[in-house]
Amino acid sequence: MLLALSVTVTAQNQQPRQGQQPRQGWGQWGRARQIGQQPQQPVHSGEFSPAEYAKQQREFFIKNAGLTDQEADAFFPIYNELQQKKREINREIRRNMRQEPGTERSEEQSMKAIDAKAEANIKIAELEKEYLQSFKKVLPASKILKVQNAEEQFNSQILKDIQQSRGHQFQRPAPPMNQ
Repeated sequence: MLLALSVTVTAQNQQPRQGQQPRQGWGQWGRARQIGQQPQQPVHSGEFSPAEYAKQQREFFIKNAGLTDQEADAFFPIYNELQQKKREINREIRRNMRQEPGTERSEEQSMKAIDAKAEANIKIAELEKEYLQSFKKVLPASKILKVQNAEEQFNSQILKDIQQSRGHQFQRPAPPMNQ
């Protein structure tokens, strides 16, 4: 299944912590990583740019899945349509999960919210299955699999880069101590 990350990030301008590199906009990630270097100059202020994200994602998929120009031109309109539909569903999930600050949901409201989220996740899975048939019409199965793997790698790297740019490091919680 194609799993796309709908990243909506607004980076804050922070001074680097002691021992950290100055912060750079994550949007340069693709170009710098492709040539094996760290970016030298920020491309933009660090704000999330959907166009830059889509461009880098496309370049990454083409390179890592070995897509030809013709394959990419046929694949990406279908892929982008799927991603837009998934963003709309995810937006609805977030809207349903929101609650007013300082208010508590009733058990019934909570049950409705989790059921709605489960239904939305099923809709996303059904969309992915439906669009997979369209992908099969423009790409061989081996390249679809490579695109899926590239998508996971791309999203994973984006998350790592965002965390690093914010100075966060993922740490596993310490195991509970036996008393």
